[in-house]
Amino acid sequence: MMSQVSARTFLSSVAVLVTLWLCCSHPSLTVNGEYFSSVEQMKQLLKLEESLISSLDVYIKLHEQKIEFLHRQRTNLMKELKHGQKDEIGYVSNPISAFLLTHRLVSDWERIRNFLDMGVGAKLTNSSAMPTSEDLIGVAEGIGRLQDLYQLSAKDMANGKILDRELHRSLTPGECYLIGTRLSAASQHKFATSWLREALRRWTTENPGVSKVEILNALSYSLSQQFHYEEALEFNRQALKLQPDNPLALKSKEPLEKWIEYERQYGLPPVANAPADHSKFYSLCRGESPRTAAEVSKLRCRYESNRVPFLKIAPLKLEEVSLDPFIVVYHQVISDREIKTFIEITRNSLKRAMVGDHTKQEVSKQRTSSSAWLDDPMHVYVRTVSRRTEDMTGLTMWAAEELQVGNYGIGGHYLPHYDYATPEEGKEPYANIGKGNRIATVMYYLTDVEIGGATVFPEIGVGVFPRKGSAVFWYNLHRNGTPDPRTLHGACPVMLGSKWVANKWIHERGQEFRHPCALDPKL
Repeated sequence: MMSQVSARTFLSSVAVLVTLWLCCSHPSLTVNGEYFSSVEQMKQLLKLEESLISSLDVYIKLHEQKIEFLHRQRTNLMKELKHGQKDEIGYVSNPISAFLLTHRLVSDWERIRNFLDMGVGAKLTNSSAMPTSEDLIGVAEGIGRLQDLYQLSAKDMANGKILDRELHRSLTPGECYLIGTRLSAASQHKFATSWLREALRRWTTENPGVSKVEILNALSYSLSQQFHYEEALEFNRQALKLQPDNPLALKSKEPLEKWIEYERQYGLPPVANAPADHSKFYSLCRGESPRTAAEVSKLRCRYESNRVPFLKIAPLKLEEVSLDPFIVVYHQVISDREIKTFIEITRNSLKRAMVGDHTKQEVSKQRTSSSAWLDDPMHVYVRTVSRRTEDMTGLTMWAAEELQVGNYGIGGHYLPHYDYATPEEGKEPYANIGKGNRIATVMYYLTDVEIGGATVFPEIGVGVFPRKGSAVFWYNLHRNGTPDPRTLHGACPVMLGSKWVANKWIHERGQEFRHPCALDPKL
């Protein structure tokens, strides 16, 4: 990654040399008059040419330094690119290398682009849209989410270790600082502080990549946002000791002192919008199961062949995950060829997945994935999987939605939610579809995930980890048609790997004879 300090220094020297070149090369600044009318005047032309050659030397030196600088940057960038191309999925799904890649494209390449515009005349071109600062913050949020879930320390991650695996090189103080400031921008101040402390711990005068005052100011701010005012003031004082006229440190000093005085008199201010408790969700995501051996011993694996005649010659491999509510996993139910086709069809049409019903849908940090929809007429494999879903569930696909194919991002997750709708009294659920509520869900796993990505049910202590070619099936409603709150479920953050899924949501209309309603309110 381009060193910010070296880039600033070099750009400053470029500006000085450009000024020198302009001053030396402009004839009006040296000699005026009609040269041909006097030999004495003509002698001055030799001096003029001498000065022009001198200024040309300056220009050549400037561009030699520029080319040398660009060669160094290209060498560093090519080294990172080759490292990423060895294992593309592993590289871009690793939250740290993904952050550094995004930062290079958002910031470093923009600096190089501006640098090239300073007189060379060449332009950088790119074949697709560049990432934005929003992407950079999104990756930083994924890092914070994974730190929280897997209880990862910034020190270990900065050393290249994630869950006892060596995944990337050791980070520089400047890179730790960048991650910390982006986490702070995303209001992830707890994790921002850990990264900024690590940046400060690693900082040296030999290879800083960022000034110590910048780290101290960022650390002071992040601590103040967690109401740690006294420690924030201490770092503020350290910054002022190093640079007494630093504007940011001077501006922050008085508010911190006032907050400390306020805390002494009245205590800490109340915490607004305390975060939701996702401890059960996170525990299951880590693979910690609260179920006893006696509970698990009741579950069975079996072949299922009694729904339709076709299953007599190709029975389904069924694994029971929960008996009440009914949740099962079907193994080897979607082929590699079908999976490859679905991913290829949707790869270029993925859009950020939203939350909400048909009346209001919006992008939310609850869900970090992208998705696309496949209708049966689009491809024979889509129709085949719809028929297979009907064979698996015994439910008619007349009342099913299109197949939704989704891919999760860095630390991609979907916080616990229900698949059924709970409309206001007198209103129909999913009125835009007109087929009642979502009676059941089938989720196909299109890829294996190296670390993370499980589908977990916090209310019943059940977790299903992705296995390529398998599908998980459950009912969202009781037999009497009322919602079953025990089906609250979420998608765990993806730590390493690319998680692709295909969802089929099935509605209740048309299921009257396939999944008869029960009059008993307890069923």
